[in-house]
Amino acid sequence: MKKIGTKLLVVLTVALGGFVASQQPTTAHASTKISSIPSGNFQVAKAYYTFRWQTFKSGSKKGQVLVIGDFKNASIHYAIPTKYKLSKSHRTLTTYYRLMSKGKLAKTTYRMDIYKYSTSKYRVKLNQYKAGLLPSYKGQSYTASVTKSSPAQKYANAYTKSKLFNAEYKATYDANYKSNYQKASDAYLNQVIDAYNKQAQQDYKDGKNGDPSTSEAQQAIRNAALKYVNDNTDKITQAVTQNVTKGVTQLVNKDVDKAIQNLVSAYNAH
Repeated sequence: MKKIGTKLLVVLTVALGGFVASQQPTTAHASTKISSIPSGNFQVAKAYYTFRWQTFKSGSKKGQVLVIGDFKNASIHYAIPTKYKLSKSHRTLTTYYRLMSKGKLAKTTYRMDIYKYSTSKYRVKLNQYKAGLLPSYKGQSYTASVTKSSPAQKYANAYTKSKLFNAEYKATYDANYKSNYQKASDAYLNQVIDAYNKQAQQDYKDGKNGDPSTSEAQQAIRNAALKYVNDNTDKITQAVTQNVTKGVTQLVNKDVDKAIQNLVSAYNAH
């Protein structure tokens, strides 16, 4: 059994005092009947969603944490089951639970029903609440596959990564483009001014024009350079777009990879 975080364990022990463990249903061991708290990850592939019960121990006390991963919305919830109810047919398990919020139990109690089709198939429902998309007794029905291995990394790579990247990319790109464009424009202008000055100096030596070092001549060169730059902004735009795109992509990918790692770890940790 994986270790659970000390702070969370203390909160659970104080809040429940072993109450959850005493509420676990037990009955016959038929493949379509529920005999105990199901183990494994309930994978809802269509929704990039998964949840599982994680047992914890504190001394002689035992209980469960409900770990919920909503990878479509890049969200992980921890919840504490407070009551279980088993149907007469032993095929539907009702779980009442409360979410953890900043190390404390939230006030709202939610209800979840799971219906057992077979050893590895269950019907589950997901419903949108203010707190997020949560397992429920109402809402959209799905068939969940139960597996030992966690789908967290798979779901994060398949959906969450691109969603986080797209959400962050535009804002980061826009924030960097204007300043980079101005820097590139100024640098390009200086290059053109230098080129015009070199040509003017050569023409002066050849006797084709007057002294280019006068203030009037320098202003004329600058004006000509500005006109050239303004007439060729496509060159600046192309260079800036390429540089910013490359830089922002690297920056955002780094941020997203870190966020994905934290998200997956948050689901797999306990």
